[in-house]
Amino acid sequence: RDFVEHYSKAWESGKAMLVFIDKLTCVRMQGLIQYYWDRKIKELEAGLPKIDDDQEAQMRKRQIAWMRETRIAVVVSEEQNEVKKFRRWGLDIKPHRRLIKEGFETEDGKRIAVDDAFKKDEHPFRVAIVCAMWLTGFAVPNLSTLYLDKPLTAHPLMQAIARANRVHEGKTNGLIVDYCGVLKN
Repeated sequence: RDFVEHYSKAWESGKAMLVFIDKLTCVRMQGLIQYYWDRKIKELEAGLPKIDDDQEAQMRKRQIAWMRETRIAVVVSEEQNEVKKFRRWGLDIKPHRRLIKEGFETEDGKRIAVDDAFKKDEHPFRVAIVCAMWLTGFAVPNLSTLYLDKPLTAHPLMQAIARANRVHEGKTNGLIVDYCGVLKN
């Protein structure tokens, strides 16, 4: 809920990456985030008739449209017996794995790789949920906010922070949201 509340207000700032402790948590959190994301859209839509200012109403409509088109995806490495492992926890890894392997469908029916889509400013894949992939050596200049919910120290922590601190036009700085006290390290 906190992520949805925060990122839905920072909707013009760039892309976001959430870092969780493990793959199971990534998939579980994606379901929760999508649920609260959809609720937030309904809440914003319900508030539209109460807005008196035309400019504010137009801004809210743009925010709702942005939220509706935003794609949230889990990006995790593959492992043996993962389907059975996720099933034991009541989760399905198959749609996530399919997206990672096939990419997003484009308007012209072609496909774009998940990593390429995340790097493109205009692509609606705006929220990546990861546990290890993309934390090192993956430059996405338009990544503006990194949400950490995984203990990190030393070099891995510095590499993770660097994900949000890339220079990009219109971006003054990256933002790190620390859910588990990582930044004291």
